[in-house]
Amino acid sequence: MMRPFLRYLLSGVSIWVIVDYTTAFNPDMARWVQHMPDIWLFYLGYPLIFAYLIYVRDWKDRRLFGAMLVLAFIIEVIFSNNSLLYTFPILLVMNPVAVAIYSLVTFIPKWFTENEITRNRKAVIILVVVWVIVSILNYVTNINAS
Repeated sequence: MMRPFLRYLLSGVSIWVIVDYTTAFNPDMARWVQHMPDIWLFYLGYPLIFAYLIYVRDWKDRRLFGAMLVLAFIIEVIFSNNSLLYTFPILLVMNPVAVAIYSLVTFIPKWFTENEITRNRKAVIILVVVWVIVSILNYVTNINAS
């Protein structure tokens, strides 16, 4: 059996790649590739930080949620300059959406690693539904912009 740290890391990286591509770049593969290899710092770094916090430091969900909010702010506002998260009134919608997306990439790998997907199925369903809606809206927006 794979160690929990490594299992979280691998599932976290996989989910990050899929979620980020579908919510930020889809269907523009060329734009996504332009961000290589720098974007892999996020894809590897974020799950690595949380694998460390969960399986080395033994942080529980409340502390992980706080760390998730801090890292989401750093990634989205400082590095990505995502103005949707700080422009009124759209921020009223986009901040909860961002929290849902970051919860998905943070907690679903944890629940998968710890075989708790079924126990957390309501949260999983909500997070996946938000992700699918954002992915579809992103796709439609990007396809119409081309």
